Amino acid sequence: MPLVILSFFLLSAFPIFGTPDAPLKPATFSVSPNIIYQGDPFLVQINDLNDLATIKKLSFDGKRAEIMAYKNIPTSLIGVDLNKKAGTYELSAEFLNGSIVKKNIVVGLRDKIEAPLGIPEKLGGNTSASADKLVATLNEDNKSLVGIKTEGEALWSEPFVPPLEQIFVTAPYGNSRKTGAYSIPHKGVDYRAQEDTEVFATNRGVVRITQTFRNHGQTIVIDHGEGLQSYYLHLSKINVNVGDMVERGQVIGLSGSTGYALGPHLHFSVRINDVAIDPVRFLKLFQ
Repeated sequence: MPLVILSFFLLSAFPIFGTPDAPLKPATFSVSPNIIYQGDPFLVQINDLNDLATIKKLSFDGKRAEIMAYKNIPTSLIGVDLNKKAGTYELSAEFLNGSIVKKNIVVGLRDKIEAPLGIPEKLGGNTSASADKLVATLNEDNKSLVGIKTEGEALWSEPFVPPLEQIFVTAPYGNSRKTGAYSIPHKGVDYRAQEDTEVFATNRGVVRITQTFRNHGQTIVIDHGEGLQSYYLHLSKINVNVGDMVERGQVIGLSGSTGYALGPHLHFSVRINDVAIDPVRFLKLFQ
């Protein structure tokens, strides 16, 4: 695995802020984690800046990123797509006074393991026809989970927490499931959970979807604002309604085996502006 090289340079002689009685200081980036791979989220904070309104635009690889004040520091959460080509990309902040700060972000190649996964009898069993139908309906399910409404401001202010009391990963993010003639990327994480285990909201947000899908089963989607959303799949019970404001750690449902599931568990996903990122590494950003 290549290490990430983080570097920044100021492209203007103008400082970001200062006072007549204090020396002028340029803004700088802090990026976490230090090593970033395909499918990873990363957290950007702009230091030495006392006014969020002075930031005109923040972008990664030319795409605009949302900014919020987290612990009184201008902060942005950015997701790297699982299929993004490994390489060096530019992180750039432009300020109202014309100054620009840039940092090079190196995205490393993620190890992706392919493992077989059967189809349960309730979805037709291990036949070519069942695999064809599975992939076709998965595409339809996923279309329903893209472009979900999001608030224009962050609805959370505290760190994110795991969706279960006890966490044990049974299937990591990024691996591919070999199902018949198809290889299906796993864009979430599966946690071990017995039937009817309490599932918690990972942070404050608005419930956008409570729906039963053929493959995802009973599903909840929570919008945390500014394009950040969490997904809870294969539930046995849903305890919330669309439009509810839920709090961090609130019980929103119970784990189960509905949909494309060979047994009870919780599939947990996180998306940033419709980019599905590694939920485990996302939660580590707040530890």
